[in-house]
Amino acid sequence: MWSLIAALSYPQRIIGKEGKLPWHLPLELRLFRQQTWGGILVVGRRTLETLPLPLPGRDVWVLSHSLAPQGDYYRVFPNPESLLQALSDVPKPVFFAGGASLYAWALQLPQLQKMFLTWVFLSVEGDTFFPFFAEHEWSLQRWELFTDKGIPFIRAEYERNSR
Repeated sequence: MWSLIAALSYPQRIIGKEGKLPWHLPLELRLFRQQTWGGILVVGRRTLETLPLPLPGRDVWVLSHSLAPQGDYYRVFPNPESLLQALSDVPKPVFFAGGASLYAWALQLPQLQKMFLTWVFLSVEGDTFFPFFAEHEWSLQRWELFTDKGIPFIRAEYERNSR
């Protein structure tokens, strides 16, 4: 199953500031780890640079034309075609995990069937935004409210509607 996973501010949809998350919510990070455990995280080069590698329990695959073909803790794919070919027969769950341009590309993939969005209710400044998506193509399946450090956030699971 191919999914997208992101944390974004509500309602601004901010996902980053100067290459970092604009908040630090340990509970949200633990939930992210639990959700993605045993899967493949697909990220872009700039998102890779923010990750604390290695990421136990997950494989990291990077879509980048500028990185060397192989890193110590990740696999690199130089173009979308090579990445899609490699993903076509993996038995593990796949999570597209950022950044903004990778999210925009993944949202167009027919194989993408789920989104796990964490809506953080915090007014923040940022320079990177989660792309708008065709909301009529997605149905909210479940959500849960959490609070960490006094900051509320909702973990929402969406499923793509049948086409």
